[in-house]
Amino acid sequence: VQVLVEGGVPGGRTGCRDLETALAVARAAHEAPALALSGIEGFEGLIKGADAADTERRVAAFLDSLVALAGACWRERLFDRDPVLLSAGGSTFYDMVVARLGAAELGCATEVLTRSGCYLTHDSAMYRQNFTRLQARSPELAGPGRGLEPALQVWAYVQSCPEPEKVILTMGRRDVSFDAGWPVPELRFRPGTEGAPAPVPKGCAVVDLNDQHAHMAVPAGHGFRVGDMVAFGISHPCTTFDKWQMICLVDDDYTVTSAIRTFF
Repeated sequence: VQVLVEGGVPGGRTGCRDLETALAVARAAHEAPALALSGIEGFEGLIKGADAADTERRVAAFLDSLVALAGACWRERLFDRDPVLLSAGGSTFYDMVVARLGAAELGCATEVLTRSGCYLTHDSAMYRQNFTRLQARSPELAGPGRGLEPALQVWAYVQSCPEPEKVILTMGRRDVSFDAGWPVPELRFRPGTEGAPAPVPKGCAVVDLNDQHAHMAVPAGHGFRVGDMVAFGISHPCTTFDKWQMICLVDDDYTVTSAIRTFF
């Protein structure tokens, strides 16, 4: 069984907090008959500093500590794989992961593996903001075109228009992520019409979620009716994926073309 030793940070989740502990784990893995020590890994996504610049300094120091751990393991000839895997995960600092781990000089061949889950769908809030910071930090990654675009939406029906500036929709905490910000209303559509979905009016915003209902603030004269459909962008794809066993795949005209099974 191929295994990797995980480096961690104080206050973080799993992972060895210091070099000596990590080396003890690496030695034990190397000596275990049924294990093959294949590399070093860590997760930098939850590291927080006083501000963005401080956070990035802490992330850089953590990634350097993974390289230092890998170097110590190599000097003791603990690795059982060639090339040695160097891996870090997260969808916020993957430019730094590639730069820091890719520049490692251990005296042996290495292979860098990123674990950035949000490449699959991106999102409409948290990771969009993080990607803006990434582009400022690493302009060479901006590339042509519009860059990453959200590919996951949750649609709901307007169930009630109980007040002039409030709409209730059939989407709640059981249907959509809310741990990293409220869903973002993006498109509206009226079933039975031949028109395409159109942007929601400016000023529409989800202000609360119940188990199965969304409270959306809307501007006066918004034009929503019971039965209208609204598409919401999400923040943090992971905690939307885990609420659906099947997700519909659509083309640019919102025709369902296939379905995707999820396993959470």
